[in-house]
Amino acid sequence: MLCSLKLALAQDTDSFFEALTPGKERLISSERQLQAQDNVASVPIYFNFDQKVGLGHQGSTKYTQIEPWLPYRINSDYSYVVHPQITYQSFNNFDGYSSSGFKPVIIESFFTESNETRLKNSFGFGPMVQIGTNMPAMYGSSQNAVGYSMGAIHRSEDWIVGAYAYQSFGLGAMPINGPSANNVGFQPFITYITKRYGNITLDCESVTNLDTGAHAYPINLMGSKLIEVGDLPLLFTIGARYYTVNTNLGGAQGWGGRIGLTYAFSH
Repeated sequence: MLCSLKLALAQDTDSFFEALTPGKERLISSERQLQAQDNVASVPIYFNFDQKVGLGHQGSTKYTQIEPWLPYRINSDYSYVVHPQITYQSFNNFDGYSSSGFKPVIIESFFTESNETRLKNSFGFGPMVQIGTNMPAMYGSSQNAVGYSMGAIHRSEDWIVGAYAYQSFGLGAMPINGPSANNVGFQPFITYITKRYGNITLDCESVTNLDTGAHAYPINLMGSKLIEVGDLPLLFTIGARYYTVNTNLGGAQGWGGRIGLTYAFSH
């Protein structure tokens, strides 16, 4: 599961439809919020590149991720946030094999507070599901799964610190080829919000398979800045990734990169 920059509206939903001054940028370009405040949904889209895939480490992969955060207000105190993660991936020369297709779809969700206390601290917990893929093993598990997801965020004036996690339990028989869906994902992060020049985020996207012990610990360093296309505000993200370890069969090694755009709207 990849962790990434998200737009959040801190005060006034009308800010998304006005010209953005540097001061207003700081109000809405904070990251990795549980998107329950002010009925604001965000749609991050990321374009990623990794290298040294395959047993011979001679291949490469590109993948596009769409990871909306969709809040639904339950009452004045609580909201339910749905976070689907859809990834389309292409492999080039994975030990001589090249193809494109969808990875397993992960849908996390969180019950979280939507009252004033969430402005400083947010906590969320809820069910998650995984829909398996019918692609070859390097795309992920063909097994469906259910489980739970959780998140915790602390905000100060210039910093956001937190983590997201999930555990999935595979349903039915173990796959004949490829990994199971018995996984633990953990995504700690820290973000610094500058006065005028956007945000800087350091995070880790770790996933461990509980049956094989295979794991990957990529670390991302990303910068983000609000830009305007006409009157449309978008959060532009660019960053580098380094795999400190990846024991998945034929998994990426070394350096990679990411470019992203996030759009937020009143929901």
